[in-house]
Amino acid sequence: MVGGGGRAVVEPIGRDAHDRTRMAVSRESGRAALSVVHTLATDGRLSLCAVRIGTGRTHQIRVHLRHLRAAVLGDATYGDPTWNRRLRRSAPRPLLHAYELRVPHPSATAAGEEPDALFVVRAPLPTDLARLGARLAGCDEGTLEAWLQPRVEAALNRSAADFERLSAVHR
Repeated sequence: MVGGGGRAVVEPIGRDAHDRTRMAVSRESGRAALSVVHTLATDGRLSLCAVRIGTGRTHQIRVHLRHLRAAVLGDATYGDPTWNRRLRRSAPRPLLHAYELRVPHPSATAAGEEPDALFVVRAPLPTDLARLGARLAGCDEGTLEAWLQPRVEAALNRSAADFERLSAVHR
């Protein structure tokens, strides 16, 4: 756990030893990887999470969530086949979405300065994910974005110092 209530996953990722088309946590041959997982809502079986990544390894979020035994619903490669079968109507595809991307603002980067501002891009949730997310959050689909945005912001802010410390150590 990190100070903000998120769960840090500091596990190296490399090729799966048994299936070269997949990635896996691999302490022997993997490269450093850092993810911090924040649970925003849950019904006890399924969870709506925000994941902050400190590295960009292939399939990183999917591999780290599988490692936590909290696989992405609908993910045929890394997901739980039983859950995927049971909920295939709600999740005919991996329910993974880049809701928000944050990068250092280009003007500060171009000037060679330490960026104070971030460039933030948000993408609305797809209908299938919004439907399930609203059910988990206990709101309707029309208000999910308003419910989600401050919770994502708060989760990221709560764990920012721990995340930066872990990022510096595990690059």
